[in-house]
Amino acid sequence: MQDPSRNSGTAADKSRTTGSQIFVLLVWTALSIAMIVLGSIYIDKCAIQPKIPIYLIVAGAVHLVGFLLLPLKVVAEKVMYFVEGVMGLFSLCWFITGSVWVFSIYQTNPRDCNDTVYKFAFGILIFEYIFIAFIFVMVCLCTCCIGCLTTSGDTERARLSNNEP
Repeated sequence: MQDPSRNSGTAADKSRTTGSQIFVLLVWTALSIAMIVLGSIYIDKCAIQPKIPIYLIVAGAVHLVGFLLLPLKVVAEKVMYFVEGVMGLFSLCWFITGSVWVFSIYQTNPRDCNDTVYKFAFGILIFEYIFIAFIFVMVCLCTCCIGCLTTSGDTERARLSNNEP
């Protein structure tokens, strides 16, 4: 028979994970909608680089479509892995393209682009760079910790097999 306190801890952990996932999903959904709205409002207001509002519209739409397709993972898991892979590859390419468009006119002064749309696109890209860096650092830290734990476990097993105190 299992200890009931263990089950409640697991349920609490699951609810925390679900709560944080919902929070992140809501934040990204709000940002995606804002990207589409601002890109649409200022579609003709960036003469120096007219593709910046298009970048915002497409990136926001791709994010929203990705979120809307999440429930399909339950029904068609293998198909969704393929769809997620294609969308992820497109998003990466679009992210790089948007970075080139936005950052290429950073030094231009005065910028013939609506300040709101430019700063929003700039901020979104910086936010995504920080998010990517955070994920990268977390993966590296977890990999190092797992490596250290595995190595210390191997050392302990070797010590015990040699009957060392």
